[in-house]
Amino acid sequence: MLDINLGLLLFVAVLFLALVYILDKLLYKPLLSFMDKRDAMIRKDLEASKEMGSEAEEALQEAHDTIAAAKAEAMKIREAEVAKAKEKAASLVASVQTEIEEQYSAFAQKLIEERSKLKKSIEANLPKYQELIQSKLKQIS
Repeated sequence: MLDINLGLLLFVAVLFLALVYILDKLLYKPLLSFMDKRDAMIRKDLEASKEMGSEAEEALQEAHDTIAAAKAEAMKIREAEVAKAKEKAASLVASVQTEIEEQYSAFAQKLIEERSKLKKSIEANLPKYQELIQSKLKQIS
């Protein structure tokens, strides 16, 4: 039957324990150390990415705020320029209207003077016109 050889059993046990010790020193500890370092690096990178994500969100919010402020400032400037342009146009219209009124007054005054001159001319030449009309009437009859 099967004989158990105690020396061989002891040799295999020592060899097994030596192999486990060598594998532990050369393979398992460096592998576990590498895996722990890798896990720590992954955690560190995740924290850094979260921090960068929050920084990016803050920068994005700051950019949006800056853009909104710039738009508001541009709107104020635009409104101020529109108000200036309206004011300038109103003053220009008022000056043109004043000039037109002055020209109209001058024209009306000139027209009154011309009318007066014409009336005087007609009144001065009225006897002459009456004679001409009477002579024409005598020729017709």
